[in-house]
Amino acid sequence: MVKVAIGAGHGYNTSGKRSPAGEREWSFNNKVVTAAIKYLYEYQNVSVIRMDDPTGNTDVPLRTRTNNANNANADILVSYHHNANTGTWGSWTGTETYHYPGSSSGNALARAIHPSIVGAMGIRDRGVKSANFHMVRESRMPAILIEGGFMDSTIDIKKMRDNTVMDRTGKALADAIASYFGLNKKPSGNAYVEIVTDALWTYNTANWDDKAVIVNKGEVFTVVKDKFKVGNGYMYQIKSGLYITANPTYVRYYTK
Repeated sequence: MVKVAIGAGHGYNTSGKRSPAGEREWSFNNKVVTAAIKYLYEYQNVSVIRMDDPTGNTDVPLRTRTNNANNANADILVSYHHNANTGTWGSWTGTETYHYPGSSSGNALARAIHPSIVGAMGIRDRGVKSANFHMVRESRMPAILIEGGFMDSTIDIKKMRDNTVMDRTGKALADAIASYFGLNKKPSGNAYVEIVTDALWTYNTANWDDKAVIVNKGEVFTVVKDKFKVGNGYMYQIKSGLYITANPTYVRYYTK
């Protein structure tokens, strides 16, 4: 089983991490990371350790992130960010990927992933670089930090505001990781859950207290992550990114 540690850089309210229009870096990072996780689960024999807070409410400390990845014995670490230059609008542009100086495994991972991100974003290739960043220095596995584009670029912000581009970049990241490990896609038959009770909560995250929206009897959803334990129960993740109970009293699971 391949273990991928991945995280959106910073938190929603982290000071200074804004575009000149006030957009939050975490929001852009999260779109790519959420998409990457969704598409990774289309492959066999892969699990994900998400290092940031999926709600963005907490800026999880860097040490906590790398400790969690190290303790989970993750095979690789990917920290996803978007860049800034002066904090005011300009014409600078591009995608760059960092590894720790002298790390041959980090360099190899960066070179395996970086071209796919550049292609998906469709902006300037600023290359693979090295830097003494905590996330790549303190990780015991091959680790990279990706800067997808510049939040203060009049060129890049158009890409970042386009949800199709963000989803495409997440897919490119997932597919590149799968290629790096030689992963195979799951069988083509999809898995579904059908609501069999009158009304049922879905959840924003794998947390029974983080309620999202109510779904109704007869609605059917595609499962992207099979049953996994949460507290005293089990959940599925569905294609929208939301989570739902796996209790057969409330849902019917089937494949076709």
